Amino acid sequence: MSGASFGWQMPVQLQFGSGCTRGLASELGDRPVLVLAFEPAAALGLQAAWTQALGARLQAWVSVPEGLSTLALARTLSARVWPLLAAQPEAVLLALGGGSVLDIAKLLRSVPESGDFESIAAALRGTAPWPALRLAPLWLVPTTAGTGSEVTRWATVWDTDGRVALKRSFDEPWGFADRAFVDPELTLSAPAALTRDTALDSFAHALEAIWNRHANPLSDALAVQAARRVRAHLAGVLAEPAALAGREQLSLAALEAGLAFAQTRTALAHALSYALTLEQGVPHGLAVATWLPTACRLAVGRDAGTDARLQAVFDVPAADCAEALQAWLASLGVATDPAAHGVHDGQARVQAALSSVRGRNFIGAELA
Repeated sequence: MSGASFGWQMPVQLQFGSGCTRGLASELGDRPVLVLAFEPAAALGLQAAWTQALGARLQAWVSVPEGLSTLALARTLSARVWPLLAAQPEAVLLALGGGSVLDIAKLLRSVPESGDFESIAAALRGTAPWPALRLAPLWLVPTTAGTGSEVTRWATVWDTDGRVALKRSFDEPWGFADRAFVDPELTLSAPAALTRDTALDSFAHALEAIWNRHANPLSDALAVQAARRVRAHLAGVLAEPAALAGREQLSLAALEAGLAFAQTRTALAHALSYALTLEQGVPHGLAVATWLPTACRLAVGRDAGTDARLQAVFDVPAADCAEALQAWLASLGVATDPAAHGVHDGQARVQAALSSVRGRNFIGAELA
């Protein structure tokens, strides 16, 4: 719940605006750069354009395969990225892509002095302390409007090494990038499903910041504006995907939501979403959207300020917000009944999630 006393940390130097990445080469000066890029960048012509613009500064272009940000993938990429960073200690690690690429980059900028990736894996699993690290300069460039990773200190890394796949959370002070460039032009190539699901992710970030125990007046203002912006513009972008004005609005909403939940962290809906991604392969934005009406129903009536902010998002009385949310999601083709994804023990999952790390951020959680 919001209070009069709060802290705020945002060390990322941020640039926003269509075309802002066109000046990125000059921003580097004479520094070398290693680009970690989403795989379709080559087919989209971005690799050729950026290679030409970066010129001799570019030390390597490393493509990241499509899919989840897994520990196994980070291990494979580290074998190529870390020797290059060791040879050029002043080189900037620049990540270009969606949330998975940006999250992997946060882990790879953490170079152990021993060069042993397993020391990173052990720290991420909580079985050993973090080893001595050299941190590479990190610049993040999102190509989707949804992740918020460019302004947060954490990353999701899926641990698929064991018999049971697990979600690992990288959440360290050095997770913040040094610089971030949010260029809405880069989202124009995103297909409809990706556009929708990433926008739903930013919408979820906003709502989860609103019904959060760590909310404050600044995060509330950003979250309400972000949620309203997504509601106002997502359908239009899906109808006219080449219209840059709508893409700019979704990129701004994703940034606003990212700034908000960078302070609050996520809550109940995210805690519930991860199993859908692991068990059913449901994309993250869609998985978390599935649980938003459930969380909204539990949030309403807990706190007058939260109710007021939900009313501001949905333009209906607080008691009707969950229904308005469900109707809006349905209009986008989102099934909000967990049973549609094979989940028939929803109530039990909610109770378990309320006691999880993220669930305890939710204003409806009972704290011991």
